[in-house]
Amino acid sequence: MANAQKRSSRTSILSLPTEVLSEVLARVASSSSADLFRAKLCCKLFNEVSEAKNIYQRVSLDRFEIVPWPKNHKVSRFLKKCRQSKNPEALYRKGVVDFFSDKHEDSALENLEEAANSGHADAAYALGIIYIFVGGDG
Repeated sequence: MANAQKRSSRTSILSLPTEVLSEVLARVASSSSADLFRAKLCCKLFNEVSEAKNIYQRVSLDRFEIVPWPKNHKVSRFLKKCRQSKNPEALYRKGVVDFFSDKHEDSALENLEEAANSGHADAAYALGIIYIFVGGDG
């Protein structure tokens, strides 16, 4: 009888409110993109909830090359989603690559400014150096 009571009193992570589950997945994503991808494979609910903007905004990009070579369309789509969700690291990387490859200097600076305004220290440093040598509002 005691075992039956123990089993019935257990709760599942699936019973958490979506907002709480989203925060849990965002924290997982911020420490490991690989763990986020594993969580997405775990169940349909995790996969759906992990598509939230706040998760892409906080996901760690440590395991991704700054310029993937050869180009991988799945990775490109993922990084684009991160930028659209205002992930500071994704914005910083895009800004640096675009600025130093002579592509879209204005949008590169916008990406760097947005990343810096989100607290990304490397973006703030890069902007400072760019403004010192090239000139600008910095």
